[in-house]
Amino acid sequence: INKVLQNSKEQVMVIVPTRELAIQIDVELKALTSGLKIFSVVCVGGMGIGTQLRDLRYHNNFIIGTPGRLKDLIERKAIRLAEFNTVVLDEADRMLDMGFVNDMRAIMGGMPKGRQTLFFSATLSSDIEKLIKDFLREPVRISVKTRDTSKNVDQDVIKVGLGTNKFDLLHDLLKQKEFSKVLIFGRTKHGVEKLSRVLAQKGFKAESIHGNKNQKYPLSDKQLLPRRQCIVSPSSII
Repeated sequence: INKVLQNSKEQVMVIVPTRELAIQIDVELKALTSGLKIFSVVCVGGMGIGTQLRDLRYHNNFIIGTPGRLKDLIERKAIRLAEFNTVVLDEADRMLDMGFVNDMRAIMGGMPKGRQTLFFSATLSSDIEKLIKDFLREPVRISVKTRDTSKNVDQDVIKVGLGTNKFDLLHDLLKQKEFSKVLIFGRTKHGVEKLSRVLAQKGFKAESIHGNKNQKYPLSDKQLLPRRQCIVSPSSII
């Protein structure tokens, strides 16, 4: 998004395995870029190709689609790969499992060699490693490890006994000066909404963030954290 904001002619291709994921990404993108004059189009199978051909006549900063439909549109000259300096391969391992490898190779082969490629995969099999070698140049790897914690993070465990009200304990913690800014994760969207509401009733400046909520501002808004002591979110939002 930052690249597009810096250059309105910038075009990004996002390749995903399923129609549902493409639509979901487009919905989230539109929410994040509302009012920024950033345009996108979804190109997937199971939807009328005529509408997609029409939409592609206009300038779109983001083209989000599945490999098969994207390849079809490229062959129809509706998409010019030379115009894309950034490509995102989301759930690449799943696309490999679904048999899209040849379509992926055809698309990537037509893109500028100096492009930026973002490659996301939940697994790193030998086949995925081969794709990484073929598609990326001098890649920087970022992995999420569930068991390791940064050395800069101090961890404490607070045991809550039977019959103890967890909210009362949280309330006491939040009144301490070292808890001036707090990010709280909950298990469900309903739970974080309820907790945020109760915190606000107790006088805390609290805000909830979850997928079902129509956000007034994106999470990256620099004004969000200064205005709030507590940000409550389901763990799945990460």
